[in-house]
Amino acid sequence: MNRVQPFLAAAALVLAATAAQAGEEKPLWEVGAGAGAFTFPAYRGSDKNSTWLLPVPYFTYHGDFFKADRHGIRGSFFDTDRLDLTVSAFLSPPSGSDDIPVRAGMLDLKATFETLSRRVPKDPARPLWDENARALLLERAAAYGDADVTVQTDGLTVQEVLEAVAGHVEGLREPVPVLVPSSPYPVYTGRGAFRDIRRHLSRHIRPEGIFALVDEAVMAHHGPIIRSSLPGTKQAVMTVPSGEASKSFSVLTGVLDEMFSAQVNRQWVCLAVGGGVTGDLAAFASSIFMRGIPVVQVPTTLLSQVDSSIGGKTGIDVRQGKNLVGAFKQPSLVVADVETLGTLPPAELANGLAEAVKTGIIGDPLLFRQIEEHGPAPLPWIVARAVDVKVAVVQADPYERGVRATLNLGHTFGHALERLSNYALPHGAAVAAGLVASARLAARLGLCDPGLAPRVAAVLGRLGLPTGYGGYDPEQVWQAMGTDKKRQAGRLRFVLPRDLGDMVVSDAVPREDVLAVLETMREEET
Repeated sequence: MNRVQPFLAAAALVLAATAAQAGEEKPLWEVGAGAGAFTFPAYRGSDKNSTWLLPVPYFTYHGDFFKADRHGIRGSFFDTDRLDLTVSAFLSPPSGSDDIPVRAGMLDLKATFETLSRRVPKDPARPLWDENARALLLERAAAYGDADVTVQTDGLTVQEVLEAVAGHVEGLREPVPVLVPSSPYPVYTGRGAFRDIRRHLSRHIRPEGIFALVDEAVMAHHGPIIRSSLPGTKQAVMTVPSGEASKSFSVLTGVLDEMFSAQVNRQWVCLAVGGGVTGDLAAFASSIFMRGIPVVQVPTTLLSQVDSSIGGKTGIDVRQGKNLVGAFKQPSLVVADVETLGTLPPAELANGLAEAVKTGIIGDPLLFRQIEEHGPAPLPWIVARAVDVKVAVVQADPYERGVRATLNLGHTFGHALERLSNYALPHGAAVAAGLVASARLAARLGLCDPGLAPRVAAVLGRLGLPTGYGGYDPEQVWQAMGTDKKRQAGRLRFVLPRDLGDMVVSDAVPREDVLAVLETMREEET
């Protein structure tokens, strides 16, 4: 189901119900009293309830009746996609704005007090609409200020308000909940998510201070937005060079020193703004600084949005191999704005598409076929699909003890190629070559249709990614695989496709078969 549909369905129901109550010849009756809001299923919740906050005493819709008293109204209905929602409208939050539940989407339909006075009838059933109403609206203004979408409704018809809401939510996506044990968190995606970073942070964390670790190239493009979006009075910003070389002990030590200099404490949060390198470095530093402070991932590359920012893997590179020193550190939230991808060089965008293709092979054949037939479009849809797959796998196996190993498709080959190049070869390019090698190895072992490997190679080739390697002989690549952290009992583990969406993990692959596949890859150097 399109994740925007519940948002629009909710807005339509609210407005239709209100219009029916008022009579079609009248303007919006009492929508816009600063309390028009609803939520999607909460990422912390144990059920699929949605909550709407409306200042209406009662309404009917498709035969369902909702009755109000001083405390609110309750009722249930099904939307067109049969998503079970519960309506709950509070006339007065019991203890102020802090009691409004954590929500994924909030709609605020505003109007001036004078407009509201004309819309709302004087009725004994409206105990809160009295001479104190103006003060009450001002009192609640801070709570309504957290809305994801705000529409000024003065002088608008129901249809015009619906159109305004639709225009605002185009590209807005319900956050995806990552329900990992003890530390669930939301992933916000879509256009404009970065511009709302202040509200996302205040909604979920409310830290004493912010320590922002920012890729220097990202700072050059988005510096003013980053600095203006940091909430709170205490903040510090540190930039790190782009590139894999920043994932080192020396840079890590510099980050920790800067945290101490800024007097960061455990009530602060570390904001990682950049690609996978920045995210890994910031999260690892956060996991060990004062034995752990919260981290928020703000991925600005396609590769980090669809893969590395989700799941809690952190680490740095050492002489013996890539990501061999690190920890699991789940973020407090992820904010992935596809608008930040507009400043990426084509080669960097292609690197991220390699991970998107990998995700399609692993768990979303429709995603693979979309890229196969139409290339990297539409990009927001590709990001959303890839995020869904990554989240599902991480939830099933947060610490990589089972199915999460399938996310390493192509990485046993790819990491070896990266290491041999001294990390001059970009991660996405290395993974692309690794995907082709994995598909060829699976075909050689009789695990998949022989036509799968050519399909994978063709898709990656059209995206401008390598489908082979040069400069090393197969034995060198085999030896470089020896430090792969996914080994078990000294044996390499390979993720191999049986078909799109069907993976197998094997540690019983003969060395001679791997070398034979590597030889074919070298012959097709690109």
